Amino acid sequence: MMASLRALGFAALLGACSSTQTLPPNYAPARAAISAADAVGAEQEPRAALHLKLARDQLVEAQSLARNGKSNEASLALDCARTDAEFALMVTREAQARADAVRAKQDVQRLGNADGAERPQ
Repeated sequence: MMASLRALGFAALLGACSSTQTLPPNYAPARAAISAADAVGAEQEPRAALHLKLARDQLVEAQSLARNGKSNEASLALDCARTDAEFALMVTREAQARADAVRAKQDVQRLGNADGAERPQ
């Protein structure tokens, strides 16, 4: 009697575990890429913000697909999410680098003008 109860409990546990869908292994890299894009301020750069939104939407879609047992499709959606998030990250870094270059050029011009004003002609 006790052995059959254990077997029944074990079977129920196995059934519960097998019906739970897990996220594909590429979920963590996709989530990390989204977090990295957030961290550099991708929301503030229009092109980057668009790709960050796409990445988030694809992440939600992947979660839904995984819950419905479509792990291959979920994995593909996660790959797309990671790619869009990485693109958002790169676009943001490019915009920041351009802004830094403009500031540096203005500083050089300002210093050049200051040197010219100090020199007697």
